[in-house]
Amino acid sequence: METIPSTMTVRVLTLNVWNTDGPPQRRQALPGAIAALNPDLISFQEVVKTTDYDQLADLLSETDLIGFHDSDVLEAPSIGTALASRWPPAAVVGSLLPGPPEFPPCNLLAAAVALPIGVELTFIAVKPYPPLNGEQHRLRQAVYLAQIAEALARPAPTVVAGDFDATPDADCMRFFAGRRVADGVSTHYLNAWDVAGDGGPGHTWTAVNPWVGEYVDSGLVEPGHARRIDHILVHGPEGHAIRWGAAAAKDTPRVKALVLDCRVVLDDPPLSDHYGVLAEIEFTVVEP
Repeated sequence: METIPSTMTVRVLTLNVWNTDGPPQRRQALPGAIAALNPDLISFQEVVKTTDYDQLADLLSETDLIGFHDSDVLEAPSIGTALASRWPPAAVVGSLLPGPPEFPPCNLLAAAVALPIGVELTFIAVKPYPPLNGEQHRLRQAVYLAQIAEALARPAPTVVAGDFDATPDADCMRFFAGRRVADGVSTHYLNAWDVAGDGGPGHTWTAVNPWVGEYVDSGLVEPGHARRIDHILVHGPEGHAIRWGAAAAKDTPRVKALVLDCRVVLDDPPLSDHYGVLAEIEFTVVEP
């Protein structure tokens, strides 16, 4: 009888792929660069899917990952949110995020993924409201996401990844970190970079990147603009209820998560206007 391991490491990548902007060469280089990182779970943003072109299929063409695009899941205008998993998800659901009616609706995708250690994980890919002056909307969306994540929680700590368009000191990120209460709601996620980054600023959207140059030239950002706005979040160790399907059994195992490493990737050369973030997270089943 095959013994199921109790510990494994999952590699999580988030990347805003910048639609089909820029020269063909950078888009052609992305599939190989993504495959070389060997991710197990991916959150993509700004992925194009039309009747003529499926960018998600291109991005995953050199991997064996299974992908889902927001247009596959939601009956709403697509903003290009997508996720991919090494293991076939038991379920993938989507939800629109609350936001101003004049802006295309932001969204999230959530997958229930069965890990080889015998437990399920909820993985959420998200793209909140982007404008610099829109933190009030991002905070409201963060509260909504936290409530969705709680409702979909599995035994393994939930992982949320995406382009949040918010720096670590923003209200929405402070909410995720457990340092701010909003609408009577609080939560607690660990930011993988804060736990296991190299101690530097970890900028993911910066004028140093030549693909950001057009925003500097147009006056939308200053020449020295640099922010860390792409994040991988891991739910804190408070415990997880099972609310996706059947109620939790009393002997449901507890699973702990440990962020082993986090680094900025796809920055040399840059293959998008965002750099990617890659985290290695160790999951261990703890007997009830």
